[in-house]
Amino acid sequence: MDRIFLRFVTFLNPVLAGTGVDTHQLYEILKVKLIIDNRRPKTMFAARKNAQNRQRSPWMITFFTVLMGFFVGLVLFLDKMPYVGQTFYFSIFMVLMSLTLISDFTNVLIDARDQFIILPRPVNDRTVTMSRILHISIYVLRLALLQGAPGLVMIAFIDGPLAIPVFFIQILEATFLSILFVNVVYLVIMRFVSPQRFKDIISYIQIGFSILIFGTYYLLPRLINVSILENVSILSHWFSYLLPPVWITALNELLFHHARSNLVTGLLAIAGFTVPLAGLWLVAKVLAPGFNRKLSVIATSDSNSTPLSTKKEKRAGLLHTISNVIARDPLENAGFKITWKLSTRLREFKMKVYPAFGYLPIYFLYFTLNGKGESMAERWENLKNGHSYIALIYMCAFVLSAVLGQVSMSEKYKAAWVYYSTPVTEPGKILSGMYKAILVVYFLPYCLLMGIIIVAIWGPAAINDVILAITISMIYGVLVALFMVKGLPFSKPVVLKQGGGKFIVSLTVMLFLGGIGAGHYFLMRWENVIWIMIVPFAAIAWLMFHYYKKQSWESIEIADDL
Repeated sequence: MDRIFLRFVTFLNPVLAGTGVDTHQLYEILKVKLIIDNRRPKTMFAARKNAQNRQRSPWMITFFTVLMGFFVGLVLFLDKMPYVGQTFYFSIFMVLMSLTLISDFTNVLIDARDQFIILPRPVNDRTVTMSRILHISIYVLRLALLQGAPGLVMIAFIDGPLAIPVFFIQILEATFLSILFVNVVYLVIMRFVSPQRFKDIISYIQIGFSILIFGTYYLLPRLINVSILENVSILSHWFSYLLPPVWITALNELLFHHARSNLVTGLLAIAGFTVPLAGLWLVAKVLAPGFNRKLSVIATSDSNSTPLSTKKEKRAGLLHTISNVIARDPLENAGFKITWKLSTRLREFKMKVYPAFGYLPIYFLYFTLNGKGESMAERWENLKNGHSYIALIYMCAFVLSAVLGQVSMSEKYKAAWVYYSTPVTEPGKILSGMYKAILVVYFLPYCLLMGIIIVAIWGPAAINDVILAITISMIYGVLVALFMVKGLPFSKPVVLKQGGGKFIVSLTVMLFLGGIGAGHYFLMRWENVIWIMIVPFAAIAWLMFHYYKKQSWESIEIADDL
């Protein structure tokens, strides 16, 4: 497969040579990169100790990729109107490819090893940059062909066997357009922002895009009626002429649906071919020069922390004020500040935790708007007249759980030796400061936002339910911290898989929360009872937190190599 891809790259040599790329050097660099890729173990399955499982894992990836391609390919049967089926298919296809690029592409793009291995040799910027882009293109093409394989079969039933090679070309167009779009966006950002700002922007793009894809996957099928899509006239909207999926679809319309094709169809099909080549020229000729100089600055800058600006200095003053009010004990104050500062600066932490804040409302809408045989207006009215908001506020506890699950882990955990080099006899105070910081920075602001939305939709009668649910969720958080979080802030290596014992404990604590929430839902018809229940649950939360504060060194897990 790699040889086929390398042979395909040679067809682009005339275009690449015209932009200043040394095609011979490019071929050799790509060849070495692909050999290294094949020898590198798959990190997704590195935690599995059984060699047989490691060999089967890539086949599982292949199976699920093809299965996903099958479900996406069902859209192709919406062929009643011109452009409809394939436009939606390639829209989904390109979004998934872009998500893959954003997930895996950033580390490859800003990988500084080429700076020290290749650039000292007589290799120019354009060649190195193009080697990165084509390396990523080959990686994504493998995935694209797997995902597009079911579509190749389906299109044969729709337009005949001759449509298979045409559809294959369309898949290549969609893949290259996705790659070029993400490349251009990234390289433009790198030219106009600082290295640290670039990393922040990319992190937030990754987080936002993952939430967008998650929401689209769960909510779009519930919000769109497929029978309506069959009668959509795509070209009746002017902006459709600017959409790459329409360009790609035009090739099929031009070759297999002559009766509904015209001059516009031909021009769109030409755009599907020319835009990827023009984009390749733009990247190599305009954006690539100076890219490696920018990369060297990124490579020498700190990968996790951001220097303080005037605005951040004011934020630090706010942190100092809040910590002195909430955590008066010196050890607790230290745990509070360490957790606040590191959790808001470490990109690895934000990438793992922040998406959970967007996933929860999507889950809520998915389950509450999942009525059958009803219009969206009726579903929304039923939602407003019910009491399902109880589920939403209790689901906020899973944000607390997500933060607690990551707050003790770090890729640079060896810096935690400072905890054990100081004469600390009460580590529980550091843990209590950590828990307070999580509540102040993440949990309570998120609950406040959800509470405002709930009161705005369901009215002031929901206030007592919100307060009680938040109080019970704080008890749940202490239980998670007691039984699941056994380390000081950012003091343990990242684990890929939790033990069976911890999984059982996690499930038990989750069932506890679900049982309490069900009882709350049953009692919410009595408003005064809910107000009264707030007091004992608040007292229980305080007592449990007081117990958590007394944790000793014996109950804390320490990394083996510290």
